Amino acid sequence: MKARFLPANRVKAGSLKLGRLSVRTSDNDEIGKLVGFLIDPAAHKICSLIIESNSEQLELRMSPLQFDPETRSIRIIDSSRVEGRPFSEDSVPHVTVEDLWVPMFHSAA
Repeated sequence: MKARFLPANRVKAGSLKLGRLSVRTSDNDEIGKLVGFLIDPAAHKICSLIIESNSEQLELRMSPLQFDPETRSIRIIDSSRVEGRPFSEDSVPHVTVEDLWVPMFHSAA
């Protein structure tokens, strides 16, 4: 099944609506703003982050992240391998309600 685009403004982490969070390197340098996610609807997992950087959208393959609700940012833990490729929201189908029967983010019990 083809990956689908999920806008970040439709995702919550706990009570915090994600929206356009700052996406930063492990050195705390901003590389862009979060636009959304590409998800695999069959596996119910995030495949890539979609960011806006220098007025263009880029796809960043998923890697370990650290979420900081106080600074409203996501930090890529190993940013030495971060490479973006051009992306367009119109190039993939958007998420439907049926795609999201499991939480994207959860707290470990």
